[in-house]
Amino acid sequence: MNAMNSIPLISEQEARGKKILIADDDHTAHIKFKKFLENIGFEVLHAYDGKEAYAMASQVRPDFLLLDISMPQMDGRDICLRLKNDAETRHIRIVMVTGRDTGDDRLLGLKLGADEYIEKPCTPHYLERTIRKVMRAES
Repeated sequence: MNAMNSIPLISEQEARGKKILIADDDHTAHIKFKKFLENIGFEVLHAYDGKEAYAMASQVRPDFLLLDISMPQMDGRDICLRLKNDAETRHIRIVMVTGRDTGDDRLLGLKLGADEYIEKPCTPHYLERTIRKVMRAES
């Protein structure tokens, strides 16, 4: 929902049937976004390390992947590159959500194929705005 007027940016109809995978080793991020995204209408999946995130994204093929860069077992940049270079998974919209906020990190993430890059901490409303932006870009 938009903090200014409490009108959702993403309708339940737009979100219905869409899956979002949250890939982050920070459990707080999962808790913070899960309820908010489910209330909009998304199905929310979780992965807590890079290896699990890559396997789940490859098998389930979610519509969106909220991807942290620094995770154990596999780096988010490597996951992004692998998914975008595979014809079976390149359609997954990737939003890097990370504490790494230098311009070089942002450019590298986008160069590897991320659709958007946002810094932690971010509010659920800012995340919704970013997801909406990515949804509009795919139309």
